[in-house]
Amino acid sequence: MRFLEDLGVDKAQWAKVIYRFPALLTYSRQKVESTVDFLSEMGVSADSIGKILTRAPNIISYSVEDKLRPTADYFSSLNVDVGILLFRSPSTFGLSIEANLKPITEFFLGKGYTQEEIGIMISRYGALYSFSLEDNLIPKWEFFLTMDYSKDELVKFPQYFGYSLEHRIKPRYALVREYGVRLLLNQILSLSSSNFDKALEKKLMIMTKKKTLLI
Repeated sequence: MRFLEDLGVDKAQWAKVIYRFPALLTYSRQKVESTVDFLSEMGVSADSIGKILTRAPNIISYSVEDKLRPTADYFSSLNVDVGILLFRSPSTFGLSIEANLKPITEFFLGKGYTQEEIGIMISRYGALYSFSLEDNLIPKWEFFLTMDYSKDELVKFPQYFGYSLEHRIKPRYALVREYGVRLLLNQILSLSSSNFDKALEKKLMIMTKKKTLLI
């Protein structure tokens, strides 16, 4: 434990760390050091390494040469800053390249996005590649096509795919249509309920004033 604390693992969070990954204490110091060395090699700062090990201790279980490095190389091919992605979404590095990562890349390429745009999307929203194609990305993409936005909006705000289709996206977009106003995609989804209502009212007020001036 002392060794992990020296690496920056928050000792106040030990109970949560062990709960998340009970097998952590069974790994040798050498195994932990190999993971830490890899994270450092990828540009992750010492402070951030401690935070990664606290939030996602199971990253220790991934083989550096068979899992972490090939995944890092894959994301590098998409021009993703691997160090930042490791910090934001370490669990992504536990996914299968063939079964999870490549199909999602192919999905977005098939929708007309470039590799550079896909790289920007994953850089902005590390969890993007953790979603199911069939249960998440495809239905949300199909609904997005009914919305009055260009596909570039998803490059700007890939977090769209992290919101519930039935409980967030559809009802809020329905209100935007009902009010007859236009909001940015991130405004529709990321604002709290009260701020979303205020944004709608503000837009409606602006539209009303413009119409009054034209009369």
